[in-house]
Amino acid sequence: MKFLHTADWHLGRLFHQVHLTGDQSHALDQIVRIAEEERVDVVIVAGDLYDRAVPPPEAVALLDRIWQRLTLELGIPVVAIPGNHDSATRIGYGAALLARAGLHLRADFESATRPIAIGGVDLFALPFAEPSEVRAWSSDPEVRDHASAMRACIGRMRPHFQAGRPRLLVAHAFVAGMHSSESERPLSVGGAGTVPADAFVDFDYVALGHLHAPQRVSDLCVYSGSPLKYSFSESDDIKSVLVGEITDTGVVSPPRAIPIQPLRNVRSVEGSLALLLETGRTDPGRDDYLRVILTDDGALLNALGRLREIYPNVLQLERRFLQSNPDNPTVGSPRRRESTETELFSGFFREVLGVEPGTDELLVFQEVVAELRRAESETPEGTK
Repeated sequence: MKFLHTADWHLGRLFHQVHLTGDQSHALDQIVRIAEEERVDVVIVAGDLYDRAVPPPEAVALLDRIWQRLTLELGIPVVAIPGNHDSATRIGYGAALLARAGLHLRADFESATRPIAIGGVDLFALPFAEPSEVRAWSSDPEVRDHASAMRACIGRMRPHFQAGRPRLLVAHAFVAGMHSSESERPLSVGGAGTVPADAFVDFDYVALGHLHAPQRVSDLCVYSGSPLKYSFSESDDIKSVLVGEITDTGVVSPPRAIPIQPLRNVRSVEGSLALLLETGRTDPGRDDYLRVILTDDGALLNALGRLREIYPNVLQLERRFLQSNPDNPTVGSPRRRESTETELFSGFFREVLGVEPGTDELLVFQEVVAELRRAESETPEGTK
């Protein structure tokens, strides 16, 4: 069985208040073309189809068009799961009917326990396993974090394992030891959001989503990464999809990365205002999404407006001398932006009570944050 592995499309995403639907359509059309040219037997999308639980209409229309092209026009089955940004209920609507057309949307834990048989391989597809939801579904009081939630779900799959048939798992999780970027929403606090790699020993290949940089836990446990750059911390990433093969005996060829060419790149440029205005006129990437770091000292008149005359998509402007001046009150703000919710909570806890938060406090905080995110993601854009 030949598969294409992708994840983290985040359709409907705003990047510094810029709608990315055109950029995403450009990338997804390439994924469809790659699937056709490579003659894959299945396309796997490992979560975060949308960027929020209630996506804008143009994002829904784009996903509908891509599903039609893959399943109806090309006859390629698709296996997809909701991630932590998605509404599992919405993603799973009509799943039984859509499966007849080759679109397999696994959006609930019970259906995830049963395999999808494609090309002699059993594919198990697990929607994002929020611990509190897995605990309620499984009635297992020992499910307290993402590791125990993953083990509980895989344990329910084991009765459906067939000896001699290779198994592939599609999952959306943060495997311990991997590297995150600024554009990923933290799954929890502390170490409670990580899953150890040995949780996946029952499978011949694990197609992972959530982390936006392509990376490997091992040769057979892999993040495809997102098809587009969604933060300036990803400027140096090469975005791609993975194409691999798994035989009837479970032998997996290491997947090949096939690059996705963006409509506009995401990158940073640095220099004086005068230099950037001069060189920008001949810059072939003038339309890229840019973070500009100015090296000038002192005040500058309408720097952003002047830069946008040359670079229309300057999305972030920074001043080097402000970052390096220890007496400037903004020097701490980059560190605050980079701090995780765990670090912010722990710092507040220490300041108020004079001690470090314990595991119980962190777990309660995790569940409160998860509930707030679910409530926020259910709020349609523009109604806040």
